Amino acid sequence: MLNVACGGTLVQDIPTQVAGALAHSLACPPNQSYTLAHEVWLEKDSLLSRLMRERLADADACEVNSRHHQAVKAVAPGFVVCATAPDGVIEAIEDPAQPFCLGVQWHPENFFRTGEFRPLFEGFVDAAGLDRR
Repeated sequence: MLNVACGGTLVQDIPTQVAGALAHSLACPPNQSYTLAHEVWLEKDSLLSRLMRERLADADACEVNSRHHQAVKAVAPGFVVCATAPDGVIEAIEDPAQPFCLGVQWHPENFFRTGEFRPLFEGFVDAAGLDRR
């Protein structure tokens, strides 16, 4: 995880280390890879909220799928939290000093059929200067 490589730390096991934690790990099966698990709250004016602006339509939260048991504990220097779950677990971080440095704890790739998180991939392609054809 980039956060650890850059000096941050991890919650090693959410269910045993975060009191009152939501279900952050929905097994597949019986769930589908795109089953929505919980809400995340996005920080206004973050890269993540700017990318998701059209989908959010003035909201500051969205539902995500979830299959993780670890999370960011201490954020690495230079990074900022840009999304959290209602239980306080950090769900996304970014480095605002970079053109595109964003990490999310959910699996946006599982929504390729429906496109809920397509703006994340489009933002990455745009930042890389690639043709989206």
